[in-house]
Amino acid sequence: MAEANKTRTRKVRKVHHTGRTSQIGIYLGKQLRFFINQSDWKVLPMAAVIAGLVGMVIRRRFFVSMEGSLIGSFALVCVAIWNGCFNSIQSVCRERPIIKREHRSGMHISAYVIAHMIYQFLLCAGQTVLTMFVLRQLGVPIPRGSGTGIITPWMILDLGISMFLISYAADMMSLFISSIARTTTGAMTIMPFVLIFQLVFAGSIIPLPEWSKSLANFTISNYGIRALASQSDYNNTPSTTVWNMVEKMKEKEYGREISIGEVLDKLEDPAVKMHNDKEIVKSFTVGEIAGMLADPSAGIADRKVGDQTLGEILARLQQDEEVSGQKINSAVTVGDVVDFIRNNKALQKHRDKTFNLKVKISDVFDFFGEENVKNFVQKKTAEASFKPEYAHSDVNVIKNWLVLGLFIVVFAALATIVLELIDKDKR
Repeated sequence: MAEANKTRTRKVRKVHHTGRTSQIGIYLGKQLRFFINQSDWKVLPMAAVIAGLVGMVIRRRFFVSMEGSLIGSFALVCVAIWNGCFNSIQSVCRERPIIKREHRSGMHISAYVIAHMIYQFLLCAGQTVLTMFVLRQLGVPIPRGSGTGIITPWMILDLGISMFLISYAADMMSLFISSIARTTTGAMTIMPFVLIFQLVFAGSIIPLPEWSKSLANFTISNYGIRALASQSDYNNTPSTTVWNMVEKMKEKEYGREISIGEVLDKLEDPAVKMHNDKEIVKSFTVGEIAGMLADPSAGIADRKVGDQTLGEILARLQQDEEVSGQKINSAVTVGDVVDFIRNNKALQKHRDKTFNLKVKISDVFDFFGEENVKNFVQKKTAEASFKPEYAHSDVNVIKNWLVLGLFIVVFAALATIVLELIDKDKR
């Protein structure tokens, strides 16, 4: 009799709010109550604190140099991924038994996941706004004013969109992990391994072995760094690391005892031969010499030679095409000098004679000019560090944004599929 009553009770029980739209509203309200009553709001001040710590490190580097832009991009990706991961890593597994019971009572898993997506969207957006505000207050040199951005008129908005997409993609990844994990302890155990994979295989700061480079294509961090490095104009900022190392060593003395024979043998080096055609002293024509002497800065054009000034005589020489085109000397090339030294019999006789060759880097600076050396070193290291994937273009940034958007959709879909199978969990 009692069993019959129970059966009758089950039959007359009605499930309210069976529509997906109404269920989304109910579960969104539930998430907002979690935000207030279970202290989920704490992720917002924590995001500001993390942004402050990172901002103090990158504020002298980001947008300033190649290395600084890459380090800054990596650091900001770490902030975004950290925020996103810990927003939702426990959100599903902490109420897994309730989800299972409600699913059996008519809950739509898609409504549940969409409610989470809306809630996490708002949470990530709030964290991103706080992060950008803190970075600006700490003096991170983000270009200001309208027209500074690549996609939008403002660079801070461009960076904010990138940070949001990275954070939201990491959030959806954690939602998927939380859907798989049976307990909060299990989810928190998995989380460190996921973070390590995301940061180690980002493919930027840490060089990857050849076999593992393809793994970077499956990390949110890879595309996040590409977007941020592109926006910070990585390829067009100076490279400073090599120059800073050279500058620190400029007062050190380098050299050793070397023989004349060693110097002569070095002249046969291919590195020397490739410059054989380079002119050390160029050839001059009569017209070119006359033009240099006639220049007012030479101070001799007004001198009298008989009834004429030297400037008038030089002017006539320049106008006489037959005379002005005549060469005064032949060009002297590196090869000419090398041949002269190599064929010098006096030097060949003293091949075994040694002498101390010592020089300071500062001597090189004095000879060529420190600013010239600095520009040369920075230019060459920047050319060597150029990366096409960090191109400063709207197409490149949008491409990376789309991939981050794809991560969001894929992880949300996977979370939905996993939770649809929750009834198969017999525990």
